[in-house]
Order: sequence, then C-alpha cells, then structure tokens
Amino acid sequence: MNDFTTSNTYKKIEYYLYNYDFIDAKVNILKNEILESEYNQNYTRYIRNKSSSLEDLVIKNMDIERRILKLNKWKSLIENTLKKYGENNQLFYNFMHLKYFLKMDSSEIEEKLKLSLKEQKDIQANILQYIFLLAIKNNMLKEVNT
Repeated sequence: MNDFTTSNTYKKIEYYLYNYDFIDAKVNILKNEILESEYNQNYTRYIRNKSSSLEDLVIKNMDIERRILKLNKWKSLIENTLKKYGENNQLFYNFMHLKYFLKMDSSEIEEKLKLSLKEQKDIQANILQYIFLLAIKNNMLKEVNT
C-alpha cells in the first residue's frame, strides 16, 4: 500500500475516532430513515393507490442497513481498542481519550501526559496502525494492491 492510500486510510480511522460519540446518533437517524421510508411507502399506496417501486425501497433500505452495520463495526472496534489499551497500556488509552474524545491539541496533551510532540506522533502512529490492522482483519477496509 502506498503512502497516499495509507494516509487516506488513517484519516478515515481518525474520522471514526473523532466522531465516536456520535455513532449511536447516526445509527438512530439511519434507523428512523428506514421507518420513515416504509411509512411513506404504505401511506402513499393507501392515499394515491400508487407508490414508488417496492424494489427501490428495498434497495434503499439495504443500503441504509449496510451503513448501520458499518458504523456499528467501527464502534465495536474502537471500544475493543480502548478496552485493550485500558487493560494493557494506560498511556495509549489516556492519549486516545485526550486526543480523540476530549479533542485536546498537542500542547494540552503534552502538559497532561508529559509527552513531546514526537512521542505523541509515535503513539498516534502506533494506535492508527493497530486499528488499521484490526480493520483489515475484520474486512472493514479494502486492501489496495499497488
């Protein structure tokens, strides 16, 4: 995998880390979208005796369900990573908590954890590499052959 692909993949992983607290809300929004589309399908059929194709509705709902599954997989992967670090590597756990959940900048993290910018970058790279490998193992990322 080239550096550009790896960089984009790490950005994707960081997106899920930074937005971890909103995953449940996104899942609920998607579930409501399914319920709403099913209601509209039935309502339209009842009122006008015509509606959008049932096939279109099924395809749309399958796509939404895939997105929900993907979000839940990422949430679970992050939870497992936090648990692992919480049990085995308190420094990495604290770094993840401060950087991705409390969204502290480098200087605040340096003050709290007494880590230089280089040490923070090394820890960040280790965390992202670990999540990257888990995501590949769980078929959550597609490997790109270059």
